[in-house]
Amino acid sequence: MREIPKLTLETIKRMKDMSWFTHAKIFDDLIIVAQKETACYILKTSSGLVIIDGIWPSEKVYNELRKAINDAGWTTIPITKFIMTHGHIDHVGCGKLLVENHNVKTYLSKVDDELRLNSSCEEDYLESFKRFPIDCFLKDNDEINCGDKTIKVIHTPGHTDGTMSFVFPVTENDQIYYAALFGGATPFWNDEKAKITQIESIKKFKSTTKNLHVDVALTNHTAFDSGLERIEYSKSRMKHLPNIYILGESGAQKFLDVFIKIANSKI
Repeated sequence: MREIPKLTLETIKRMKDMSWFTHAKIFDDLIIVAQKETACYILKTSSGLVIIDGIWPSEKVYNELRKAINDAGWTTIPITKFIMTHGHIDHVGCGKLLVENHNVKTYLSKVDDELRLNSSCEEDYLESFKRFPIDCFLKDNDEINCGDKTIKVIHTPGHTDGTMSFVFPVTENDQIYYAALFGGATPFWNDEKAKITQIESIKKFKSTTKNLHVDVALTNHTAFDSGLERIEYSKSRMKHLPNIYILGESGAQKFLDVFIKIANSKI
């Protein structure tokens, strides 16, 4: 059994590696797209496709999103929204291409938009992660209307001051489940105050997800949930086998406890 991963410089190096991607349709209306460390999601709604996080500011990410949409048979559905958990470069990612090519409506917290715009990057071409506007500044308890689905927004600072986490419905075989995506897996590096804030945010998110009967747990960094293995299982899963993302309400609560363990580990 593997130990809880530590955030290291090698982890960051893997986050920048755009040489490999994978994706899987994990619910009838949800796709996960991932590279070696970071993941994002494509949610099908009656108002169009919603991209949640955008990995790295690379055309390779955008092309992989398009490939995943094509493989799912969703090419006739417009991409209408781009929702970001927080303002780090590996999550605001390919927003510029989504805005330019699909005129998506963009969502991010105001404080993390300021973080995004004030962040530096060693490679000039990657400055594109700053070159698109934010249409809607997310706030705690917002609800994003997506037609037949509503995305609930919960402010969970700690990783960044403006990190947001989400709860939204997904379906499999006409059965509705409720999925939770915790927006920032770790407290800000070597910041004791952020660690305390992170733990309080996790507790708040646990309470909210319990009240909303969440039974599906998602992450945007695959190292923390054996994510690449879960994707491979989903790609080859036969119809009679269970969906590995459905944990039940008690299982989803236990899953969120992992983030407390991560926060308490030496970052």
